[in-house]
Amino acid sequence: MGTPDLRTTRKVVSTIYGTLLLLCIGVIAIVHIAGRKAEMEKGTTRLNGITAGLAAQLNADHVQLVLDRYDGRGMLIKNTQDAWYYVLSDQLRKAAEHNGISGPIRVLTYDSLKQELQIAVSSTQVPEFRMPCTDAAPVITRTYGHTGHAEVRIGEEETLLSHAALRNASGALVGTVVATMPVNEVLGGATSAMWRNIGVALLLFAIVGAGLITAIRRWLERAERASRDLQQRHAGIADSIAYAGKIQRALVPSPEVYNELFESSFVIDRPKDMVSGDFHWYQRIDEDTCFVAAADCTGHGLPGAMLAAIGCSLLNEIVPRQSNSDPAELLGQLNTRLITTLHQQGVARGAGDGMDVALCRIDRKAREILFAGAFRPLFWLHEGQLTVINGDRKPIGGSQHELDRRFTVHRLAYSPGDRIYLFSDGYVDQFGGPERKRFMSARLQDLLGGSRALTMGEQAELLERAFTEWKGSEEQVDDVCVLGLAV
Repeated sequence: MGTPDLRTTRKVVSTIYGTLLLLCIGVIAIVHIAGRKAEMEKGTTRLNGITAGLAAQLNADHVQLVLDRYDGRGMLIKNTQDAWYYVLSDQLRKAAEHNGISGPIRVLTYDSLKQELQIAVSSTQVPEFRMPCTDAAPVITRTYGHTGHAEVRIGEEETLLSHAALRNASGALVGTVVATMPVNEVLGGATSAMWRNIGVALLLFAIVGAGLITAIRRWLERAERASRDLQQRHAGIADSIAYAGKIQRALVPSPEVYNELFESSFVIDRPKDMVSGDFHWYQRIDEDTCFVAAADCTGHGLPGAMLAAIGCSLLNEIVPRQSNSDPAELLGQLNTRLITTLHQQGVARGAGDGMDVALCRIDRKAREILFAGAFRPLFWLHEGQLTVINGDRKPIGGSQHELDRRFTVHRLAYSPGDRIYLFSDGYVDQFGGPERKRFMSARLQDLLGGSRALTMGEQAELLERAFTEWKGSEEQVDDVCVLGLAV
């Protein structure tokens, strides 16, 4: 008789436990649904308050001023490039940090010519100025000029979005302030509450649940500590690169020094990263004579910048001591010194860093240019005709060739009004255009030859604009340095 009673008891206990488990699951589900609804309402109210507050605080006239001043993509590449933009971006950044929003806060404006919604101001470190806003653009475009909110899908993630119209003092619409927050972040509190309830339920059914919760909590703490350490290391690296850029700018001549000897000039310097592996260089010998160069070092970013600093320092050391030497002899000396400095003697072929250099000695009294190039050409605009003078097909440094390298010197008798152009390969190697091809040297020749009637400043603007339009939305592939001189 005892055995059937035991079996019945077990069945009853199992039924009770099962019923209680189902009741716990139902209660947790109801509480979680209510919590989700409350968190979504709270998140919507929070985002609406942020966008409405920013729409009231931001100076719409300053936003319009920035849009009028820079009417093309890529014209604003640093937050500190424009004072008004910096102030506006800093306001958005502080609002994001103060409110704990991980995604960017943006001011969007509608470009009627391109018929697209564009980013005017962003809280990000790198400006997204005039880049098209594709995420949630249909929702904002339909309600552009009004205040509202919506739940949208951006990529693979459900996101809560709020926007508020930005108007100037006269009531004219300038743009809309947009803030987003992933739904997963909005529901963080409700999700945490659900897991706490599940933990309590598990504790009622198994003591092991307590140990499991403790283990999860410890894992999360370790992950949070690791995340903080990673952020600190990233911040340290960014600060180091920024300081390296400061040192590099101190080594490379200011663009204004070229106007000391030449009628006019321009310098286009567009690093791919914060620092550049390309550099231009200048050394004045006397009242009428100077050396100029443009160099392209192996790599870009911090490694390229370190090599550029070495190359610039070696030129500063070699040229003043041998100012009577021609550029070919100086390139030979530079090659020997760089190989020695980098300990590249005896290294296997193809293994080693170096640089491509175009070096000129310009004598205004004799009206003569001496040119030598290591894998870099000279473009010479003489009496309205553009001529390409190629350098030798051997680099400075590296282990691809012999230690004692000899270069060819080219002697040019120039006339007043002539121009010369030295440049790295970053400009002509840029991918873009309708077929995503390289810009190529021939297109640069046509651009310079066709704009020979423009001033040097106007030519620089033309080259900048052509590069930006060609690149479009493509990533910049390399550092860019172009030096133009009216000799």
